[in-house]
Amino acid sequence: MPLVAAPEKKAPAKKNAAPVSTKPLVARPTPPLATGDITRTQMMAQIKKTFELADTNHDGFISRAEFAKRMTVILNRDAPPTKEDAQRMLDAANRAFNNVDANHDGKLSLSEASVRPLKAFDMMDTNHDGILTAAEKAAAHQDAPDLPANGPTLGQQQPPGR
Repeated sequence: MPLVAAPEKKAPAKKNAAPVSTKPLVARPTPPLATGDITRTQMMAQIKKTFELADTNHDGFISRAEFAKRMTVILNRDAPPTKEDAQRMLDAANRAFNNVDANHDGKLSLSEASVRPLKAFDMMDTNHDGILTAAEKAAAHQDAPDLPANGPTLGQQQPPGR
């Protein structure tokens, strides 16, 4: 007796429902990104990497002390700021910590730390394809010149009115 392929199975039809196929899904290759483009997945990986750098005791949270230590490293990256500028920046960082700490438990989870940078990503990704292009970043910076050139960063406050 010859072998015959079984007919394709379809889910039972529901009233006003589109037919459901059981054909396997085929992944389409992702086109290469242009220089300066970043996917939302890559952005999340950068957020996680930054979070892990700040979480020096590796407990899965960034304490206020860990946050302050990380901010000190960032503030002293180029040339040390003046005492007044350093205090102003640390005060801003303290306000940012309070804004990001959604449940007000005095520590930041990865989830809390991801909200603002991902919102910024989504805002700048104007065609909502999950890829932030160099052109989309440039347009966002033209509209809001106070955004940092490298895009959103962990714990960054969004400019007022945005």
